[in-house]
Amino acid sequence: MTVMNQQLTLIMPLLILSITVVIMMLSISLKRNHHLCASIAFFGFSLAFLSLYFVAQAGSGEVTPLLRVDRYSIFYTSLVILSSLSACIFSYPWIRGYPKNREEFYLLIILSTLGGVVLVSANHFSSLFIGIELLSLPLVGLVGYGVNIGYSLEATLKYAILSIASSAFLLLGIALVYAHTGSLGFDGLIYSKSNSLSSEALIIAGFSLMIVSFGFKLSLVPFHLWTPDVYQGAPSSVGTFLASTSKIAVFSVLMRLFIYTSIKNFECIYFILTILAVASILFGNLMALRQKNIKRILGYSSIAHFGYLLITLIAIRYSELSLEASAVYLVSYLFSTLGAFGVVSLLLDAKNDFSESLSSCRGLFWRNPILAIALTVTMFSLAGIPITFGFIGKFYLISLGVYAHLWAVTIAMVFGSAIGLYYYLRIIISLYLEPNESVKYLSPQQHHSVLQVGDMMVVLFALLSIIFGIYPQPIIELAQLIRL
Repeated sequence: MTVMNQQLTLIMPLLILSITVVIMMLSISLKRNHHLCASIAFFGFSLAFLSLYFVAQAGSGEVTPLLRVDRYSIFYTSLVILSSLSACIFSYPWIRGYPKNREEFYLLIILSTLGGVVLVSANHFSSLFIGIELLSLPLVGLVGYGVNIGYSLEATLKYAILSIASSAFLLLGIALVYAHTGSLGFDGLIYSKSNSLSSEALIIAGFSLMIVSFGFKLSLVPFHLWTPDVYQGAPSSVGTFLASTSKIAVFSVLMRLFIYTSIKNFECIYFILTILAVASILFGNLMALRQKNIKRILGYSSIAHFGYLLITLIAIRYSELSLEASAVYLVSYLFSTLGAFGVVSLLLDAKNDFSESLSSCRGLFWRNPILAIALTVTMFSLAGIPITFGFIGKFYLISLGVYAHLWAVTIAMVFGSAIGLYYYLRIIISLYLEPNESVKYLSPQQHHSVLQVGDMMVVLFALLSIIFGIYPQPIIELAQLIRL
């Protein structure tokens, strides 16, 4: 009975989010009330986030062979829930003025977050597949939720088709690995060099197909084709969710897979990852140079950032610093991405005006200095400028690359960061130029308390990027506690 109580405590965030889904479905079926559903979602996310304290006190352990809750999963669960809560807050101004059914939007976000929480605790291929599908399927509805947006249908079709293809690659890869090992648990996927050459080829093919699937989810080159179009066609708050919650959850389970299984024993896997990393870094940054749409710029930027993060996977066999470096970088990426996408969401989704060009941001400082300064700080952090937390994250990755002698990826990261500095500065400079009266400016109306909460959230993420850029020790100590 004691073990049962501990297991219930360990899955408390999952239980809270599941109960929230049921309550919201009952609320929608009885009477539609947008404000009530939004309150249920905010309360459910907040309660799930607070419950992580009790989960940490209960220690670590397995909840059936499918899930393993430890410091690693607690850390990434907190990031997933925080980013989902922020996406809900940023989406409120747009959803409040949405002419059709509004309540299901929050239901889809909670369901997708539930999949992300399952994913970060996955210790078995069954839970991994369930988590990815539960994360991805609601996202199809979220991407297409803004049917009044010009590119919404195109974005939905692209994401749905490529998500299905990604799942097919993942299932085939799992089947090939299972054919060799006879196990679906991560702990049982141990490769023995005494096996035949055909058996080795089988397991390498299985792991390669899984990397293709993860490449789609993380939008790594050449599996990135959906990213800029989906970011542009989806509501800005959904782009926030895609860039943060979805990718953090997928990367966390990929890191766990590399540590627990024998995938790290194959040189060809690391060669594939090196090619993906260099291609993602260079292509993501170079393509962002040509964009005039701020959401497409952020989309290509996310491709480059997860190319940077592949350094931690490649170096995982050389140093335990990989876990710490990935945790620090993902926290810095989360603060910067939520801040940048948050400003874009408040500017674009607060009104029925979806002009996303850089010219619409021209002179924003003279009309809304708070949002302009917050966007400036988060862009500096994404660029890795000193005195921001983004600089600490990139310093970790470069140090790890030098320590592991990963010269190709490290040089590509330095070169890519230099390119990225150009298009980040292009956005920043446009904020402070003299306003052009011929352009219709996007300035959210401060008429609602939740919209003010959105402004405060953006300012908070900008402040956190500066505070932890000057004094990063608390996040570093927290990252050092992560052990698998």
